[in-house]
Amino acid sequence: MAQTGRSAALPGVDSIDRVLAFLRANIEKVADEVRPIEAGLVVRSPSLPAVWAINHMRLAVPLAFAPLVDLADQQLAECRYVQIVVENQDAGPGLERAFREAGWKTDREVLMVLTAAPDRDADTGVVTDVGEDEVLELMKRWYAEDELARPALDELTEYSRREARACGDRMLGVRSSDGQLVATTKLRSDGSTAQVEDVYTVPEARGRGYARALVSRAVELARADGHDLIFITADDNDWPKELYARIGFRRLAQLWPVHLG
Repeated sequence: MAQTGRSAALPGVDSIDRVLAFLRANIEKVADEVRPIEAGLVVRSPSLPAVWAINHMRLAVPLAFAPLVDLADQQLAECRYVQIVVENQDAGPGLERAFREAGWKTDREVLMVLTAAPDRDADTGVVTDVGEDEVLELMKRWYAEDELARPALDELTEYSRREARACGDRMLGVRSSDGQLVATTKLRSDGSTAQVEDVYTVPEARGRGYARALVSRAVELARADGHDLIFITADDNDWPKELYARIGFRRLAQLWPVHLG
């Protein structure tokens, strides 16, 4: 049994900037093209056109709804859809309401940083390093659970492969008694900041504490390598953020992805 770590003070604006810079840097490693603009960043990947994560515009400054939509239409004219990720913390809530009222699909992601001790120990001994092909099979199952993602299953799987290789992800997993991989996550880092990403357990193996074990083990590894900022991203409308809070992650900031088309 192993504890994930000590408590710490809640990070502030500097940590938000570090996390956003980390996310952007990794997008640049995977996307076909990343182009800075005055309002933020344009990300394009014609080789994988159905993957929203590498075909969108990121908004870093405050901008009203109508000018933002016009700008996205111009910058993403060649895309089959318009995807915007609002990074600006001041503009986000108001823009989310405006996009929702205009009929766009809106999401909210919470960026959570490890700042506290876990509520209890986790059995991280069940976690091992695993191979790329096994992880990709699980990622394919995860994507297939989303009806909207199924038509782009091949592209999403290839995106996962490219991203893991480009970012140098360490892949962790839990195996069942018969040796099958049933849960996985990835640890991604730049030497000082670390991200725990893509936490997934197959439906038939849920409720056994595997997600807690995986995240806790990733934290152990990140701490052992000297990272002073460890974060995870969660859907603000789903339950995993509650698990991450029990492990010691606290809300730092939000992202607002919005989509049309």
